[in-house]
Amino acid sequence: MNYFYLDEQNREIGPVSLENLKAFRLAGAIQDHTLVRPENVTTWSASVTVTGPVETPAAAKLQADAAKVVSATYDDAKKALALLATNPVGGLAPAYKMLGEKRAGAVGIFFIIVAAVGAAFILSNLIGSLSSMSFGMINVGVDTGSFSKLLLNTAVVPIALLCALALARLVGQRGGRIEGDLFIAGTISLVIAAGLVLANIVGVKNAEVLGIIALLVICTTVLQIFVGLTRISELTERMATLAVPIVTILAAWLSTVIWRATM
Repeated sequence: MNYFYLDEQNREIGPVSLENLKAFRLAGAIQDHTLVRPENVTTWSASVTVTGPVETPAAAKLQADAAKVVSATYDDAKKALALLATNPVGGLAPAYKMLGEKRAGAVGIFFIIVAAVGAAFILSNLIGSLSSMSFGMINVGVDTGSFSKLLLNTAVVPIALLCALALARLVGQRGGRIEGDLFIAGTISLVIAAGLVLANIVGVKNAEVLGIIALLVICTTVLQIFVGLTRISELTERMATLAVPIVTILAAWLSTVIWRATM
């Protein structure tokens, strides 16, 4: 006997054989609750009543679960970015509150990865156009090994910043969590990456404009650190005022140490 089933858009698919229906369930293309009906029958019922319980292989289930997490994090990142795009400082705390601790932490990791990869591509282009300029890294060519090392170096800054933020929160003994540190570090990473994008568009020959871009990035980053420490990590304004330069210097120092260790 052949069957029809409804996909996620409620489109009728089929007819397919019972063996294919079971194979679709095993692959995760349909679920136990997916509606199916026999050919020449108008009544719909859950697929589990036709196929019976199907044990999904652990690897396939893990892959499906991972895909759902990535998809949900991507959607959350778009929501947070909608707030941060026009208000990268004032939108920091509202975006964190909107997502909640766990989801905000995942979005922070997502932002760090996206910013690191984007910054690596942009820096490889900038370094290629200014071979005489030193970034404290190796001279990047087109080989995969060199780009991989550059990618590692671009991830150093947010990781060092994350460590500095976590240390400030722990010393302050307030109620913030590591998820908040991740979200702050991730949003700052996006600002730095955005600055690199603008620098790449402007070109390395426009030193004055590059200086303005660098100043904007630094000012925005400092304000984000202060807002993050006070409204997410829950430090007092007095403590945050002292912590901002310490966090900035500590992150820069940790970045230098890690850069030298990976060279």
